[in-house]
Amino acid sequence: MNISDYIAELEALINSSPIVSSYNLTIDRKTADIAFVSGKIDFRDGTILDFKEFIEESEGSIEKYKYGYNYRKGSDSIFRYDNAPDPKAKNIKTFPYHKHLKDGTIAESKEIELAVVLAEIEGSYFLEDN
Repeated sequence: MNISDYIAELEALINSSPIVSSYNLTIDRKTADIAFVSGKIDFRDGTILDFKEFIEESEGSIEKYKYGYNYRKGSDSIFRYDNAPDPKAKNIKTFPYHKHLKDGTIAESKEIELAVVLAEIEGSYFLEDN
């Protein structure tokens, strides 16, 4: 898979979600093989997902070096996944992969992808009535 195909898959994933009301995607191509992808997804209940991925095409696949997925309502974070070397997460078994919870605690997390985050939002957080 090349970067263009990866980006097309991200857009198809976002467009196929029934809870998305709008989104914007920014692609900053550093080289032919390296890109910084960032975006904001607005959901129908007023919540927002900000995300960023620093990716590289390597031997026909995409390698994700850095990522962050911040799900929020206004300025209040609901949860955030990232792989930043956060000193507060250094004792987590899955370090550097971790999840920041609404109450301020940090939980274990495997390396995560946008599809998994969207599925979590659809299944656990999205309220149809909002």
